[in-house]
Amino acid sequence: MDYAELVCRSNFSFLRGASHPEELVATAARLGLRSLALTDSDGLYGVVKAHLAAKEHGLKLILGAELTLEDGPPVVVYAADAGGYANLCALVSQSRMTHPKGEAGLPWRALADRSAGLLALLPEPAPFERVASLAEAFPERFHVGLCRTLSAGDAAREAQAELLARELGVPLVVHNDVHTHHRRRQPLQDVLVSIRHGMTVDKAGTRLLPNAERTLKGPYEMARLFADRPEALERTAELASRCHASLDDLHYRFPEEDLPPGRTADQHLRALTYEGLAVRYPGGVPPEVVKQIEHELKLIAALDFAGYFLALWDIVGFARKRGILCQGRGSAANSAVCYALQITAIDPVRMGLLFERFLSMERKEPPDIDVDFEHERREEVLQYVYEKHGRQRAGMVCEVICYRGRLSLRETGKALGLSLDQVDKLSKVAASNGFQVTPEVLLEAGLSAFDSRVQKTLSLAMELEGFPRHLSIHVGGFVITREPLTELVPVENAAMPGRTVIQWEKDDINSIGLLKVDLLALGMLTALSKCFALIREHHGRELCLATIPAEDPKVYDMLCEADSVGVFQIESRAQMNMLPRLRPRTFYDLVVEIALIRPGPIVGNMVHPFLRRRHGIEKVEYPSEAVKEILGKTLGVPLFQEQAMKLAMVAAGFTAGEADGLRRVLSHKRAESMLLQYRGRFVEGCIARGYARGQAEEWFDNFRGFAHYGFPESHSASFALIAYASSWLKCHYPAAFTAALLNSQPMGFYAPHTLVADAQRHGVEVRPVDVQCSRWDCTLEDGGKALRLGLRMVKGLGDSAGRRVESAKGEGGFRDVGDLARRARIPRHELTRLALAGALAGLCGSRRKALWELQALGPLDSDDLFFGMSMDGTEVELPSMSVLERVVADYDTVGLSLEKHPLELLRPTLKKLGAVTAEGLKKVPSGRKVAVGGMLICRQRPPTAKGICFISLEDETGIANLVVPPDVYEQCRKQIHGALFLVGEGVLERSGKVTNLKTRSVTSLSQ
Repeated sequence: MDYAELVCRSNFSFLRGASHPEELVATAARLGLRSLALTDSDGLYGVVKAHLAAKEHGLKLILGAELTLEDGPPVVVYAADAGGYANLCALVSQSRMTHPKGEAGLPWRALADRSAGLLALLPEPAPFERVASLAEAFPERFHVGLCRTLSAGDAAREAQAELLARELGVPLVVHNDVHTHHRRRQPLQDVLVSIRHGMTVDKAGTRLLPNAERTLKGPYEMARLFADRPEALERTAELASRCHASLDDLHYRFPEEDLPPGRTADQHLRALTYEGLAVRYPGGVPPEVVKQIEHELKLIAALDFAGYFLALWDIVGFARKRGILCQGRGSAANSAVCYALQITAIDPVRMGLLFERFLSMERKEPPDIDVDFEHERREEVLQYVYEKHGRQRAGMVCEVICYRGRLSLRETGKALGLSLDQVDKLSKVAASNGFQVTPEVLLEAGLSAFDSRVQKTLSLAMELEGFPRHLSIHVGGFVITREPLTELVPVENAAMPGRTVIQWEKDDINSIGLLKVDLLALGMLTALSKCFALIREHHGRELCLATIPAEDPKVYDMLCEADSVGVFQIESRAQMNMLPRLRPRTFYDLVVEIALIRPGPIVGNMVHPFLRRRHGIEKVEYPSEAVKEILGKTLGVPLFQEQAMKLAMVAAGFTAGEADGLRRVLSHKRAESMLLQYRGRFVEGCIARGYARGQAEEWFDNFRGFAHYGFPESHSASFALIAYASSWLKCHYPAAFTAALLNSQPMGFYAPHTLVADAQRHGVEVRPVDVQCSRWDCTLEDGGKALRLGLRMVKGLGDSAGRRVESAKGEGGFRDVGDLARRARIPRHELTRLALAGALAGLCGSRRKALWELQALGPLDSDDLFFGMSMDGTEVELPSMSVLERVVADYDTVGLSLEKHPLELLRPTLKKLGAVTAEGLKKVPSGRKVAVGGMLICRQRPPTAKGICFISLEDETGIANLVVPPDVYEQCRKQIHGALFLVGEGVLERSGKVTNLKTRSVTSLSQ
């Protein structure tokens, strides 16, 4: 018996289907179906996953979708051939792009106009007059569906379907309207329906399916169900046999519309590459670089990727013309062609980077190029791509947001009728324990372990885990095509205005072979760009990433002191601890520094061996010259993925393709388990080439660390370039650097008050916000030596209002508060924020006087005749604010105080507790018991720290670092997470210049 299921929705019919596409395919194959149609609602979201699973199980996948019609009933359409698939994608795109996100709909005429290559099935009977015209548009290709759900109404629906088929003169075809791959998934399907309608399962009533019969059934079960209609059953296989479209037949081509006359894409790429080499190597191109370039160009031509490189070159060129700072990174930094085209800034030949990490003939996968742009100006770049290629040929990659952890528990619990209080308690204890909770834990949370709804919530939430919830936008992935993108993959509107996304995520397009460009946003590039502008304006010096002086000893001296607040990538607590231990003196030291503080090297036991060898404590030995060439830069410790690939090829005999397979496994989310398949091959390969088994196993254990996230060398090198640039600017232009950071917020690791305090410790005079002196942005004064805080620092003052103040001020400033209000047209509530921030001091003196004068102003409605005019000239003596009141107001309105640090005010209390300052810790001998207090600015508990919590406390003298052991953390969790001012007591530990307080207790200062 041959049966094909023709109506089947997965969980990508969001909150309707209750099975993953892979589950449906695997179950269909197990039940003996030869064909399965995936027909999700107005989308092909899950089709790639189903396609890959179908190839694995030897099942024929029919490409289809259920389309919502604005003037007719829903209809399921199937792609019979490549043209039909293109029409299917175009129809879904039109349906989605003509409606807001989450909605869809087509006029029947649009479907009729693009019916070529499509077959149609009406899943539920409808009145003749609503479908007659549509059926005519599908001659010999229209079918009426028949479904038996073993529930009330089956007989009536069957009679209607039979009558309609007879009236239309079209065949009757059975289906099972599949919502689940197994009956046991029905309770979750009920929960999904309840979530969709925003009600509990108990109240969902007829919105729920009456039983679990809409599940995937095998040929024999369907034959029994439709024993009286064998011809309608047989037509399922007949319809399936007419569908030949497959994702394997998709042919993707990059646009090449900008080629000069008479040039192919490969020829143009070659010409641009050699033009770029002349710029990169003005003294002549080294022979080894030419050799590498020729190798890369030959491979790019063989794989037909020239258009991809040309598109990136065009996008980066646009950014440079607009003055938008950008830099390529990731595996693209392994490419000499990318370096010549100025897509990346790292010379891969000089760095000895492995090109196969980026592109290989064996792999034949799309190259992966990431380009970072200033985060405040990236939208200009994205809109340029849309404008140049059109919405029909360019779209961003989607990201599927899935139900995870607490969200799964909360949504399931609410659907099953738990109270909000119960849902909150359950989600807190269960999500943190991976859904594995004991009765004791439930009891502690105030829940009954014997409550059936609690148990059912836990079990169904586990099933819901990983289900797609909605589409979001990938961080920067763009797909650009020569032919219409909307005929290759459906495109739809994103929630963000001006954005459209394709319906496939990153892994999907990689599997199908679509190329994406990653246009990413990086806050530090914004800060660097603004810093360069400030230096140009106030110091008359033209700087860019390429012209910052290299290998400056003063910069490395600064970093060896862990003086890196605000610096890109090396400002975290862990990096600051590593800097004095590593003591970087060269650019490559920064490359290593950035790579070391990652979970991979920590888990792989690479950090301490590297440090011991760097400082001569441990001897560096290499088992062969070939291995020395690979690991020499990192003292025999494989820190980078490229080194793992090279070792696999040189020491274990892997081909380049096999080595890249190892690299991809290292990057996979299930790397720990997937890596085991390579162990025997690697170890035995090393032994066969004369290496000791112990050495081979040690290397492989190092590799396992990469499963926990490690950096490729090319990625680390690209980031090191920005880290060095930001370090150089901090070292030589601290005022401009701090102003640029403040003007680029939100970004980075530290709050503005920490950045400003750090600038003051470096001798920068910081001046307060003042409407008479401040612009919207923070600026420099006195020849670039002093930093003036900008109006943007005032919380509650809008961008437009702040810029109106700046433009209205002109050359002469404001006469009084009323003059400010009238000229800048500022509403009262925003003027009040300026007054509380002390920004009206130049007009009124004290904050209270400013508030008084504001109250005396007439109406501040935009159309009032007396706008901003003083209505009361009464003078009163107002008491001045105390220092404490002013500091509190500063933090409330600006987020920092230039008058006093809060800890200065709390110092008498801290002295009574015997607490020293952060600066005072430097004088305390190692091993001595001591206490320190401060304002919490950083709290971290990384997974690799084995339960240890790291805390940074800031006071008026600097930053103190606390190490909180797991047992102390559990005892003091409430204080650590609930208080702003903390006191840590413990034993001081010092290693070189690294000072930490290993705490025995952490208390809130309020206690």
